[in-house]
Order: sequence, then structure tokens, then C-alpha cells
Amino acid sequence: MTMSALADDYNLRPFFFISLGGLLFGYIIGITGNVVTSGQLQCPDGWTGPVGSSTSVGYRQCYYFSALEVGILASLNLLGAFLSSLVCFKFADDLGRKLEVQIGAVLYLIGAAVAALSPVLWGIYAGFAIYGLGIGFAMHAAPVYIAEISTAKVRGTLISGKEAMIVFGMFLGFSAGVAFHDLQFHGWRFMIGAAALVAAAMEVGIAFVAESPRFLVLKEVSGAVPDEACALRGEAAAALQRFRRGVAREEVEQELAAIREELKTTVAASTASSLGALQYPRPLVIGCGLVLLQQVTGQPSVLFFATNIFKSAGFGAHAAAMSSMGVGGVKLLATLFTVWQVDNYGRRPLLFVGIAMMTAGLAILSAAFCFRACEVPGLELWECNANDVVLPKRWASLTVAGLMVYVSGYQVGFGPITWLMIAEVFPLQVRGSALSLAAMVNFGSNMLVTLLQGVLQEALTPQVVFMGYLGMCIVSFQFVYSFVPETRGKTLEEIERLMVAHKGQ
Repeated sequence: MTMSALADDYNLRPFFFISLGGLLFGYIIGITGNVVTSGQLQCPDGWTGPVGSSTSVGYRQCYYFSALEVGILASLNLLGAFLSSLVCFKFADDLGRKLEVQIGAVLYLIGAAVAALSPVLWGIYAGFAIYGLGIGFAMHAAPVYIAEISTAKVRGTLISGKEAMIVFGMFLGFSAGVAFHDLQFHGWRFMIGAAALVAAAMEVGIAFVAESPRFLVLKEVSGAVPDEACALRGEAAAALQRFRRGVAREEVEQELAAIREELKTTVAASTASSLGALQYPRPLVIGCGLVLLQQVTGQPSVLFFATNIFKSAGFGAHAAAMSSMGVGGVKLLATLFTVWQVDNYGRRPLLFVGIAMMTAGLAILSAAFCFRACEVPGLELWECNANDVVLPKRWASLTVAGLMVYVSGYQVGFGPITWLMIAEVFPLQVRGSALSLAAMVNFGSNMLVTLLQGVLQEALTPQVVFMGYLGMCIVSFQFVYSFVPETRGKTLEEIERLMVAHKGQ
């Protein structure tokens, strides 16, 4: 689908402001490795000046972090996202999609400002955690919101486009790492502070976006009193008309009537509570299984530590940041391919292709890292400083190539398709709470993988860790083959009928 055709069928302004939440999520992933790198929050190698503590106060402080402490700092925003997903599980279907995005934008703004301006380490930690709360609200609402306001023809493109915004955010984060790398001890503050400006724009922009028409109809048919139901009916019609730019009013009314009739049937057969999601085991297995496999195949941890992975492959600190930008660029190109082709090729084929690419990339990485050596003469690998561990030149280049294949495969398959599938397979009556469960699995497993990444690499060596991820890719093949349906070209109501038909199975 061309951009002009997409713009003719859909008002892209709502998508842009909703998906800014994804951009800010990707941005924090991109900058995290550069925030805790040497010369920024972490003291430079050979530093002889004062070293900050958890309670010391000042703006020119640096700290020494163990691998576990780096993992904890990188996981704080994921912890926040997990906690806010718990809130969404209980209250998402009361808050509404628009208010969720607005709450996420405010938390992004507060978290970024607190972290960037804090003169104490615990304040920086608090800022990252608050920012993470924003991630949970924004990333829970975005796929649901976009799915509910899109037509079947463009739904895959737009939800995958949200993933492209995440990747673009990563690229901006890597770029910020390069731009502020030479501002010793202060560069990381500018990296985080920039996110506050985007969050402010997101908050202002979303105020002018209509609520999801499907959510409004759900509220109408879920026991609203007559006067309130009439008001909701009119608001839903006006909202859907805004999202169907250039479509005749009669067609909009027909679409709204079809949504209303489908929801009446679903609401009558469902339990209206946050636990109602448990009535639909098949979509829960699909959604939670995909987000779990998305994390345990290792890609998130590779991104969080991209800069240091390139250093361990023998690149200098500045070259490593530049190489991370290259990863971001390749990921963005791969994502754009999926955005443009997902509604042509379908969900399952792209998942299979993406997992195959990840498997090949991990095989290369596992083999290449077996040849690491210490560049200091006379020292064994286990005795060597991490900054002195290198790969033979031919293997270093192959490692970068393997990593590019790996992350490209993720962006062809798991990256965009997972969130697309979980936005599609859950019935509207329980979509908010069900997607919260999937989000909790996503952020919880992401947090665990990120927290343990450095520790596992030290204990087991990188090549063994990569082999473990390769094994999970093989498991992913079987899972997609056995459980994941094709939803290309179906309306949300048609997919819902399919899932309801398998209710209890």
C-alpha cells in the first residue's frame, strides 16, 4: 500500500500522536547503553577523581556499576511498565484508550525530567521507573487504539507502523548517544531530557484525537442508562466519521451498526470483569506465547547492551556508538519492509521468515564469539579486562553481520507482528484486560532477560547465551506453526467470531 492510498483512507494524525508513545519507548532502549557507558553515568576507565555513591549530591558525578547494577538500571523502566500494566489489567476498560495514552504521556514527561535534573543517583533511578510507568500505559493503549480505529485493509500496516516508530526511537536514541558522547558526565542528561520535549508534544497532540469508536460502543451496550447511551451513540458516530476521512456518512453508519450488533452478542455471552479475559484461553495462549518468545529469543537484551556488545567485538567506544546507529538503521529498514508488506504477505509467513533470519544470525554470533581473545599479551581470556577482549578481525566483521541479520529478522517477524496479533485476537469485551496480561508477560520477561543478560554472559560466556537464544528460536517455529492463525484481511469482528468459536478450547 502506498502512502497516498493510506492517507486517502485514513487520517494519519491520530496514528502519529498515539505512536509517539512507541517512539519514546524505543528511545529509552536506544540511549540506555549510552547512559551507563564509560564517561557518562559510569566513571571513565582509569578515573582517579571522586566517585559518587547512592546518597552523594552533585551534577558532575560518575559511578562504578557491576554487571548486575547495570542490569538493574536498564530494567527500571521495564519494572515501571510491568507495574502500570497491572493497573491497566484492572482499570483499562474503565479509563478508555485516549485517557490511557494521555496518562502515559504525562508519566513520560515527569520521568524524563526527574532523571535528567536529579543530582542524586536514587533520583535518577526514580526517574527511570516513572518513565517506565508511562511505557506501560502508552504501549498497552497504542495497539488497541490503533486497531480499533483502523479498517481491515490498513490495520496491519498501521499497527506495524507503531513498531516502526519504536525502532525509529531506538535509532534516535543511538544517534543521541553519538551526539552527546563527548559531553563527559553531562551528555546522558541531554539524552534523557530530550524525551521530555517529545512527551510534551504527545500530550498536546493526543488532546485533539477522538476516543476509539469501538470503545464508545462497548460502553453504550454494556448497560449505560438511556440518556448516556444516546450520548455515547452520537459520540461514537462522530468519532468514526473523523477516522474515516472521505467516507460517506451512510457507510460509516453501516460500519457502526455492524460493530454494535457484534458487541451486543459478545457482551451478552461474556463476564464483564477484568477476569473475563480468562474465558478465552486460545487468544491468551497466542498473545502471551508470542510476547514471551519475543523476549526469550534474546533481542531486547542485545539492544539494551548494543554499545557494549560492539566494544567486546573490538570496536572503540565512539565507533561502538556509531555501530549501534547502524543497527538502528538496519532495524528501521527491516521494519518498514514489514509495515508495507504485512497486509500483502500475511502474519504467519513473515513470522516464519523473521525467525529463520534470527536463527541464522544467532548461529553466526555463537560461532564468532568462540574465537574471542585478550589483546594484552600473556593474559588468558578470563584474566582480561572487558575492554581488552577482542575478536580476530575477520570474526569481528562477521559478528556485526550476524547481529544485523538477527535484528533484521526480529523486525521482519516478532517485532511488529507480535503486537499486531495481540491487538487483533482478543475480543473487544476483554481486550483491555487481556492485552494487559500479555503486556505483563512481555515486560516481566523483558525485565528478567535484561537484568540477567550481563550476569549470564559473565557466567556462561556470550556464545553459550547466544546458543540458548537459538534454541528458543527453534521452539518459536513450532509455536507459530501450531497455534498462530492467519488474520490478514479479516475485520476485528470476524476475528472475534473465530476466537469465540474456540472459546474454552
